[in-house]
Amino acid sequence: MDEICQVNIIHKEKVTVIKNNLNQKDFSKLLVLGKCFSDSSRIKIFYALETYKEMCVCDLAEILNASVATTSHHLRFLKKHGMANSRQDGKVVYYSLANEDVLYAVQSFLNFSENLATKF
Repeated sequence: MDEICQVNIIHKEKVTVIKNNLNQKDFSKLLVLGKCFSDSSRIKIFYALETYKEMCVCDLAEILNASVATTSHHLRFLKKHGMANSRQDGKVVYYSLANEDVLYAVQSFLNFSENLATKF
């Protein structure tokens, strides 16, 4: 069976409602969220911070098998977009997830990906 319509019928009422609603939506934050989850290093950072709540840049770099500079770049990106917080303790910088909403998003994303993996 083809996965496209055999005839071209537009359901105008539904289309009009969705188009009107789309004009009122701002998807920019959702697009940023997609960028946060579209990089394997960032996903690993999320997993680490979800597991241990707070980690220093050096530990995260070791987990990623990356340089501290590269890891810091990812962390700055996450912080810039409200996904992570940092604090300095002497010469060590620690990162954590920004808030409970971010924790929930990360846990949901990780659970979804695990469930999806079992279906394929």
